[in-house]
Amino acid sequence: MKSVQLIAAAFVLGLVQLVSAQQVGIGACPNPPVHINFDVSRYLGLWYEIRRYEQVFQLGGECVTAEYSLNADGSVRVFNSMVVPPAQARSSDTGRAVIAFPDESPLEAKLNVTFGTNPDIDISANYWVLGTDYDSYAVVWGCFGVGDTLRAESAWILSRTPQLSPAASQQVQGFIDLYLDEESLRTTMQDPQL
Repeated sequence: MKSVQLIAAAFVLGLVQLVSAQQVGIGACPNPPVHINFDVSRYLGLWYEIRRYEQVFQLGGECVTAEYSLNADGSVRVFNSMVVPPAQARSSDTGRAVIAFPDESPLEAKLNVTFGTNPDIDISANYWVLGTDYDSYAVVWGCFGVGDTLRAESAWILSRTPQLSPAASQQVQGFIDLYLDEESLRTTMQDPQL
């Protein structure tokens, strides 16, 4: 019976991978180290998406940005927007992020993000900042596990400007080499003509 469940789960996650292009793998989610002494206030502001694992909710999206600001309750307002060619219309979504373990010291850059208006049915997703210098780059990763047998990983490379500087690119490459599948990272166009 256990093998039938594993085969069924593998089939379902295989379909998820085809649709969303997330990195689907066997085994539990890894636990990569994240940025420590995370300073939420320095992380706020506008970020441009440079590369990502394609997501079903971002399929074909270009000129992707994420803007973070504080909500009155101390959580982080997440405002994501993108253009989906050829329509040229900008679409957006607003979410809420909270520090996953706010009492830990030093504070780790592990957040949970929720999109939608109904907290009873909305699903919280991991948003772990593997590395950032706050001023030029951020490497973000998340993983959704199905028990200890399968996982689906997400990743985003962010920049404060539409292109990464050579120095920031070198920093980002170190994180890619250690924790991400470079072949699965697709480049996001940041063309203002879109």
